Formats: sequence, structure tokens, C-alpha cells
Amino acid sequence: ERARQVAPAIIFFDEIDSIAPRRGMDASSQVTERVVNSMLAEMDGLEDLHDVVVLAATNRPDLIDPALLRPGRFDRIIATSLPDKKTRLEIFKIHTKSMPLTKNVSLETLADKTEHFNGADIQGLCREAALHALRLDINAKEVTMKDFEKILEKIAPSVKESEIKRYKEIEEAYIRTARAAQVTKPSYMG
Repeated sequence: ERARQVAPAIIFFDEIDSIAPRRGMDASSQVTERVVNSMLAEMDGLEDLHDVVVLAATNRPDLIDPALLRPGRFDRIIATSLPDKKTRLEIFKIHTKSMPLTKNVSLETLADKTEHFNGADIQGLCREAALHALRLDINAKEVTMKDFEKILEKIAPSVKESEIKRYKEIEEAYIRTARAAQVTKPSYMG
């Protein structure tokens, strides 16, 4: 209602799976079902959402109520994948920009060694490498490749291989569903 009043407006739901899970999954409380029903009513309501864009983000698309993904509600599903090598290199450049590095630090090599790392993982790696240098010598003025390598021995990407596979399967299922919806549009003409 407020978004309609101040339009143009954008409504953004972060972690939408926490407020709009599949109905019927939780028998103990009907509060979540009422929230989902209210969202559906607002998005489909008698009043059009002129100049109001509704966006949502989740890392658990499999938990979202499927009714929210039907045409006219959240029309587009955009899956973001883990960064490729080129993108990881750019992320390393951002997080080491103000970090004094020795000449032997190869950001390209680090980008190679961090497959399946997301941006937050790379940021944490850079921070931990700097802390490692300081732990070895509180007066350290530079971070070395050995600092990065030592931390890489201890940490792993936060997204597991099994999760990557599951997300890919979910994405493919949504793509198939979207294609089927496009193909099976009813004809209202004779």
C-alpha cells in the first residue's frame, strides 16, 4: 500500500524464503501461510502495481512457495553463479588494493587456486592472510604469497560441491517450468 502511494518504488525482500516458504510445510503455525497469502493477494490484487517493482533474493529457492513464481508475480528468475577465474581476479584486486603486497604475490595464481570461492570467501582469505603476516611479525609491512598459501591450507570455499550441484538442478527445474509455462499459454481466440 505504501509503495503504491509513493510510486515509483522498489520493494526488496532479502531472504524471502524465511517469510514466504512453501505453504503446508509447517503444520504448527499458519502465520507463514497467511503471510504468503497476503503477499500473493497484494501482488495479484485488484489494484495494479503501477511503477512498483518487487524484487526478492534467496539462497534457498527450493523453499519458496511456487505460487510466488507464477507469471505476473516474480516474472524473472536470475541465478547468480560463483565467480569465474576472471571475476575472482577482480575481487582479489579490490580486496588487496590498499594491502601492501610483496612482488611475489600473484593474484592470478590465487584466482586459479580459489575455484568455488565466492566474493566473501575471497575477502576473508585476504583479511586472514594480512592477519597471518602480522601474527608472524607484528611489525610486518607487507603480505607475502606464503601468507596467502598458509591460509589457503586452512580454509575451504563456503559453498560445497554438493550445494553447487543442487543449485544447478534447481535452476534447470525453474528453466523447464518457465519454458513449459510459455508453451502452454491458453488461446482465448476461437
